Amino acid sequence: MSSGKTLKSVLPGGNAFVVAIAAGSRARTRLESMGIIPGVQVDVVANGGGPMLISVGEGRVMVERGIAEKVIVA
Repeated sequence: MSSGKTLKSVLPGGNAFVVAIAAGSRARTRLESMGIIPGVQVDVVANGGGPMLISVGEGRVMVERGIAEKVIVA
């Protein structure tokens, strides 16, 4: 994406604030159900070749890399 840094680019051990979600309604709804919404801080636990493991609030969730590329972070 050219509109900024994405969740997919955050290295393990790093954290970021969600700025926007550049996805369709289905993906947006799924991310919202996991607590990934604009304004929230996410911590990247693992960012290897498969799905990402991120910490959101008190929980940890797996996010597919294609979806992580649609989450704009700062």
